Amino acid sequence: MEAIANEQQGQQAPNLFVEYARHERWTRQQLMEYQAQALRLCREYAYAHSPFYQHFHRGLMDRPLQDLPVLTKAMMMEHFDDVVTDRAIHLHDVRQHLAHADATPQLFLDRYQVVATSGSTGQPAIFLSDRTEVALEGSTFVRAQSWGGVNPAAKSALVTALRAAPPTSLKEGQQGPLILLAALPVGTLVQGLNAWQPETLVAHSSICSVLAGEQQKGRLHIAPRVIFCAGDTLTEDMRKRIEETWQTRIFMTYGTTEGSALAGECSFHRGLHIFEDYSIVEVVDEHNQPLPPGVSGGKVLLTVLFRHTQPLIRYELSDLVRPSTDDACPCGRPFALIETIEGRMIEVLYLPSPAGGVERISPYLFTRVFNKLPVGGWQIVHEQDGLHILLTGASADLRDEQVKESIRETLALQGVLVPNIEICRVATLNQTAKGKSPMVISRVSPQASC
Repeated sequence: MEAIANEQQGQQAPNLFVEYARHERWTRQQLMEYQAQALRLCREYAYAHSPFYQHFHRGLMDRPLQDLPVLTKAMMMEHFDDVVTDRAIHLHDVRQHLAHADATPQLFLDRYQVVATSGSTGQPAIFLSDRTEVALEGSTFVRAQSWGGVNPAAKSALVTALRAAPPTSLKEGQQGPLILLAALPVGTLVQGLNAWQPETLVAHSSICSVLAGEQQKGRLHIAPRVIFCAGDTLTEDMRKRIEETWQTRIFMTYGTTEGSALAGECSFHRGLHIFEDYSIVEVVDEHNQPLPPGVSGGKVLLTVLFRHTQPLIRYELSDLVRPSTDDACPCGRPFALIETIEGRMIEVLYLPSPAGGVERISPYLFTRVFNKLPVGGWQIVHEQDGLHILLTGASADLRDEQVKESIRETLALQGVLVPNIEICRVATLNQTAKGKSPMVISRVSPQASC
């Protein structure tokens, strides 16, 4: 447990990737004992240095994790100065730093890397990490990529939402990755990738799908040996399209700004292994109650074991996750499995039912509709006046009424009142500030759907 103590004290471990790679050969019991010890140290550090947690967990400091209250993003940002454990950190100063980050790319207070979420699920959030935490964040992605057989010396391309390069440890003579911002025009991404000719491609699932279309149309000419998708939902249709385009298997990674890589696929592709030595991922319903394997959750509660600058204990994420019913993977690693990432709460529709309530409609419902139609891409935008269906690359023979009827039939089977449907043929789909194209954008609150 010496490595855990060093991490909590902010000291740099000698070789984090090698240290954590040993955990993959542990038994399940060894992993759980390590996790319990790491959680204890995480909580002790928060209670000693964070005024917020001293108050938030008052009377509960000796209780199990599941008995602790849930930390929301709004709550964290409201009490930001007290959540962080360094009394020199103040939200006003951090915002000032972010405002000038492009002009002066340096660490905040010469110690902390600062990142901000896009606010695509509501209020933007800000996160700080010291050098040890940055190294640990990087090692989570190194683990995910090593499972895909990535050669560290291979040329790689990263299409990312982050403006700063991800943490890397390059050997002499080794090339760093090509880094492209996901929000760039597709033509610019194509130009950069064609010039670089990456052997490994890492990108959002939606971006990978768009790039596969560019390859099929003859505008993109790359031949990656390994592809990693993360950041948004990867449907079975998208996976098939991408893998057929480049004749290689995708390795899906579940990553967040808050906890870096939380889970990843191994070569058996039986689901995503949760990196339980880095974080604790609780899949719960809308009332924060735990759910059994095989049941889709309403959200995730995340506890990052290595975060001490800005502790995150039972932090609420809007991800829709389904734990796997498989007890173990043939690879022999001790980590629990996630069967699928169904999307984010923002990608879920809430439509009224005849009884007067509302029903939650998963974005996966629409994949079954559009998989059968000759379209290149699609997006559902829920407005007050109904559903606006955005289509790219749709066949000229595809009638709007055919699309509408397919959606009406599908929604009717879900027992909801079918809203007005409008078809819009567009050149590009809506993107978030970080370049993602969500399958569903709902601009109507659940209450307004009643």
